[in-house]
Amino acid sequence: MRLIVGPPASGRTGLLQERAAEALGARKRVWWLCLPHQRSYVYRRMAGAGAVLGLEVLSFQQAYYRLLAASYGLRPILTGPARVALVGEALRSEAQGLPNPGEARLFARAVAEAKRYGVRPDHLPALDLESQRFKRVFGRYEELKASWGRWDYDDFRDAAVQLVEAARFEPPADVVIVDGFRELLPLVLRFLKGLGQVVEVWAALPEAPPGHAPLEVLPPAAGACRTEVFRAPNPVAEARWVLRSLKRDLAQGMRPTEVAVVAPESRLPALMTLADEYGVPLVDYTPRTAADTPEGRLLLDLLELPDYPTPTRLLAIPDLAPLGRAALDAGLAGLAPVQRLAQQMGLQAQLSAWLERLEPAGDPEAWARTLMDSIPEVRAGPRRDLLLERAKEAGRIAYGPDFRRWWAALLTETYEPVRPPGGVPLLTPTLASGVRFSKLYLTYAVEGAYGAGEREDYFIPEEERLALEALYARAGLPRRFLGRDPLILRELATRAPCVTITYPEADQSGPLEPEPVLIPDPRRLPRIPDLPTASRLEVPGDGLYRPPDGPVRLGPATVEDLRRYDECGFKFWVERVAGGPREEVSGWRALVRELRALKRLNEARLEALAQRFPEAEGWLRAHQELLFALNLGFAWPENATPQARVDGALNRGGEYNFYTFAPPDTDDPTAFLRGRWGELWLAGYLLKHNPRQVKSVRLWVWPVLGSPLPVYDKPISQITGPIQWRNEKVRATLERYQRGEVKPNPGFICRECQVRDVCREGKVG
Repeated sequence: MRLIVGPPASGRTGLLQERAAEALGARKRVWWLCLPHQRSYVYRRMAGAGAVLGLEVLSFQQAYYRLLAASYGLRPILTGPARVALVGEALRSEAQGLPNPGEARLFARAVAEAKRYGVRPDHLPALDLESQRFKRVFGRYEELKASWGRWDYDDFRDAAVQLVEAARFEPPADVVIVDGFRELLPLVLRFLKGLGQVVEVWAALPEAPPGHAPLEVLPPAAGACRTEVFRAPNPVAEARWVLRSLKRDLAQGMRPTEVAVVAPESRLPALMTLADEYGVPLVDYTPRTAADTPEGRLLLDLLELPDYPTPTRLLAIPDLAPLGRAALDAGLAGLAPVQRLAQQMGLQAQLSAWLERLEPAGDPEAWARTLMDSIPEVRAGPRRDLLLERAKEAGRIAYGPDFRRWWAALLTETYEPVRPPGGVPLLTPTLASGVRFSKLYLTYAVEGAYGAGEREDYFIPEEERLALEALYARAGLPRRFLGRDPLILRELATRAPCVTITYPEADQSGPLEPEPVLIPDPRRLPRIPDLPTASRLEVPGDGLYRPPDGPVRLGPATVEDLRRYDECGFKFWVERVAGGPREEVSGWRALVRELRALKRLNEARLEALAQRFPEAEGWLRAHQELLFALNLGFAWPENATPQARVDGALNRGGEYNFYTFAPPDTDDPTAFLRGRWGELWLAGYLLKHNPRQVKSVRLWVWPVLGSPLPVYDKPISQITGPIQWRNEKVRATLERYQRGEVKPNPGFICRECQVRDVCREGKVG
């Protein structure tokens, strides 16, 4: 095996490309081994000089299959989800109880790591109860797998290593090239050295493994990469600038496959959402599971519905779609709230029927077939057999409600083949390894965003693991903390001749620090430069809304109006003054609105309310004495701004009692009132302006269908600090309100804002 070592962008791939071209020119067969996501890149690069015949780009797993198939040494494969299921079966037999899927995943990943380094159950240290338990589960897993007559992915590698080391195989190719890896594990090196006995093997790495001398060491290429770094005020401004710049590159003639965007996995959805607005053909290359397919997502919603109903899961069932829409409007989720809502809407029978239908009965596999055949999208989908296979694996472990949970968990473990369409690749750091572009945008380069994710293992502590020198000499588990982050960051910064690095200075949680390896001195970095408009929403005019330049007359306001105005003046103006979207009032809110409008309640009005809201009849009659005494919809001071309104008021000899209706499940009155201004402001106003008539004020929060809850242990008899702070807040907000300011206030409120498309989070127009 000929080993070439050099830092990223030192010309390793170009040198291997020349070796491959020489072999192909001599009519030799060439295997190029790389990571699966690098396959199309290698073919594009090799075909850049013309057609190539005799080249096959494979992953190591494919190479193992090919060698073993030629030697008639294959067995049926145990897939990743099946491994989790088999580990779950081993856990059940070891603990005499049903494990949960998360526990099985933990053990399955530990088994995979051990086998990846050639460690068998009897080689593991038994340090404590958990490590001893892991040894037993690992051994039991191997026994169950043998009874199945299958091999997992690691067994294929082990068999291929034994095959090549014994030199009992026909040469699959004349030249084998290995590229695109940051490191090669000991078993992989044994495989390559075994191949090297009969074929020519070339490998390229950033650093030589311990005990392996490189044939050639390449120096860093001077001027191979030009880097420019910009800072953005926040992540939204950064993402918009990157897409604007990307659209400019495409307009200037760059092909989509020549440019790429790298971002942490958590930032990918935001970039994909903005890509539609900017018309940029951004393509997410991250792997997908069966749960991300249309039929898999639908099946997963049904399996999880009985445990935790959500509006999305209810909308997946046509019979329960009205209930799902009502739950979405009311912001409800969970079994008990949804059942109460279904009872109010008269859909209790339909909901109960579906909940009963989604509980497995009898043979789990037969029940799974019935459920899948009852869903047209799943029954006619191309993945029906795959989804049923996961059900069979879950049926070996669990039954009843646990069968549903295991089936759902195995669906999320079933990865789909990645065949992204053409477009600009949106990559994670892992997917960017071993691939180069003409231009690269490295976004969100803040400290800790990119790294190897090194962390200690649950079963085997760090001090019981081997250093690299010992690891490559004998079988064992490697140390977890090897400081790989700088290597990954240096590689990312060399993925193109021109790399643009951006980072936001702050987000909603506070200031952010740039990654020191990528940005060693951020003090004099330029801000993102201005670029031409790239979205229709950024174009002035063209029928798009623009707010008035001068102040706006907002009219009279209550104290709660001022609170909503203080959250975002622009949102308040659009919704309340310009006739923006309004929420449809239903359920308990509709009852409260009726009570406020009545002002006073009597027998006749109570009877009418009981007929209109039958679910609240018992509550109304149980509290009718207090309800009859209340001044409902109380507002004070009259004909003034601001004006405070409470749902009910009662004067008992100078002690004023103010009642605020709340959702039925409210159990913390202090937390509920913390998000409101009106009650405390009104208490302070009355104590200050009517000291003779008002001796004290008592505040109550009254959950609908429940009993009133006192907010404080004793009445308010003097103006305290919280009241003074609230009064000052109202006064300052009222001044801005009367000036007519309607400026946006971007932040968390934007996530659920109904006028977000008009405002664009503070960037109006």
